[in-house]
Amino acid sequence: MKTVKLNLGPRSYNIYIGKGIIGELPSLIKLDAPSAPIFIVTNRKICNLYADKLENALKPFGKKILFYEVPDSEKAKSFPIYIRTIRRLARFARKTRPLVCAFGGGVIGDLAGFVASAYRRGVPYIQIPTTLLAQVDSAIGGKVAIDIKEAKNIVGNFYQPKIVMCDLQFLKTLPDKELRNGLVEIIKYGIIEDEGLFSFLEKNIDRILRLDTKSMEHIIFRSCAIKAKVVEKDELDTKGMRNMLNFGHTLGHAIEAASCYSRSITHGQAVAIGIIMASRIALEMNLIAKNDYEKICLFIQKISPERSLKNIKQKDILNALSYDKKFIYGENRFILPRKIGFVEIIDGIPRALIKKVVETYL
Repeated sequence: MKTVKLNLGPRSYNIYIGKGIIGELPSLIKLDAPSAPIFIVTNRKICNLYADKLENALKPFGKKILFYEVPDSEKAKSFPIYIRTIRRLARFARKTRPLVCAFGGGVIGDLAGFVASAYRRGVPYIQIPTTLLAQVDSAIGGKVAIDIKEAKNIVGNFYQPKIVMCDLQFLKTLPDKELRNGLVEIIKYGIIEDEGLFSFLEKNIDRILRLDTKSMEHIIFRSCAIKAKVVEKDELDTKGMRNMLNFGHTLGHAIEAASCYSRSITHGQAVAIGIIMASRIALEMNLIAKNDYEKICLFIQKISPERSLKNIKQKDILNALSYDKKFIYGENRFILPRKIGFVEIIDGIPRALIKKVVETYL
């Protein structure tokens, strides 16, 4: 088992990475109230596959455990589902502070974390992500949120979990499409911070797609370490450093919003297209060498070949961009690659250039 320490003073916690480590949970988490009722937010698919394993691991903390199922889609991050979830939690834990557990992918983690941050002005929660994307990204760093029609993650909070447990055994039932979504996020880390990670991915991609344990532990560990380092420097996203983690997400989130979070395009596919678009903007501005640009595009297309944005209008993507939290006083802000392993925050990209690049992929 590998461990990444995220140092945030009294809000510090560990990220554990390994295969079959869920049984270690009782020895890894320390609670103020060990007998607290445990409210597990999950979905039916994960519950059917792994509820028994988690329930057995949590039994030492107390007998009162509830698995609460929400929809298996981005719609779980809607206001109606949020209200329904927090009301069920209130009925479940009327007389004591519960422990909330996020057991699923990024949508589950965002919803459960936001519920935990709001209920009784904050109760403890833990992240047990079951998708590769959540293990290397959304479960780490304390960003919790729900969506509204106009924009993704615009109603949210910063609220750190007690621990994050990345158990590789949960990835064995992950559909190939979802595995590739997570790999896009790991490629992102290579582009923004670690050329060695990018090269490792290129050289070992066949073993990674077969879920080779040693390779998976390495890429998840490196990804978590990179994100932890950035979060430690800019926990509340006020210094601009954490913006770099949004490479590919600026246009990716806009694409998702423009599609009304349709299942026709996944988060990973949207980010993959966002990475290619951002890299194209960098090329047009002479910020990145053509060779690095082509390496990024070829590898992204190998992992996430879907590039079409059918039924999505350019004006809807550009309108969604205006809600991006990085944009200040109407001026856009993008994270653009200078080379593989280094990105830069650039303000004031010409709108005509953004329109030109977006139009290329419609």
